[in-house]
Amino acid sequence: MGFPQEDRKKIFNWSNQMMAYDDPDFEVEPAVAAAEILGYAMTIGEERRACPADDIITKLVKGADDDTLTSEEFAWFILILAVAGNETTRNAISHGMHAFLNNPDQWELYKAERPATTADEIVRWATPVVMFQRTALEDREIGGQLIKAGQRVGVVYSSANFDETVFEDPHRFDITRDPNPHVGFGGGGAHFCVGANLARVEINLMFNAIADHLPDIRQLSEPTRLRSGWLNALKDYQVAYT
Repeated sequence: MGFPQEDRKKIFNWSNQMMAYDDPDFEVEPAVAAAEILGYAMTIGEERRACPADDIITKLVKGADDDTLTSEEFAWFILILAVAGNETTRNAISHGMHAFLNNPDQWELYKAERPATTADEIVRWATPVVMFQRTALEDREIGGQLIKAGQRVGVVYSSANFDETVFEDPHRFDITRDPNPHVGFGGGGAHFCVGANLARVEINLMFNAIADHLPDIRQLSEPTRLRSGWLNALKDYQVAYT
């Protein structure tokens, strides 16, 4: 992206503070953290407008044509990127490791064969975003329930990803599951996760590295979960390796 190395921990901490507002272990004000990210992004965006560099930030705010982001658009883009790029993929990887260490047959299979279906099963199993809200654009009946235009609807991804009418043996972690029509990246359409392919790449890279360099990794204790109504997040997970 082009963010200075010394600033990356700040962005990481701000995104954590935005997400941890329900957890008593964190004394945070999410609105303050969001304002910090927005202000930081606007500042660095203006710096790149004045002094372009060979990075993605410059391309977004000062491209070769007029199709670039305003300061406000760039700031919100960075906020979404910081949260989505940090919280979701990180928690998918953490839950994936937990699933592997509690299903050693799958870990042995992964180390031996590296199935291409692994990342999607990890996302289904983890479902980092438990639920979200949508607004109905038109009257629609779903499951015998009439939803009227303008009503807010809670979409529970964690329920959908373990639906026994969709998945065979949904409570089994199976890295060879195919097909795997999970909604961990959304249900398609305009709200499908723009970073889905990047997340798959990151998950595969991480577990390839662990399998190659830490094949004997083992769990020391059960993970500690973040208190959250919409994120399936882990605060702490202790493992060991030789």
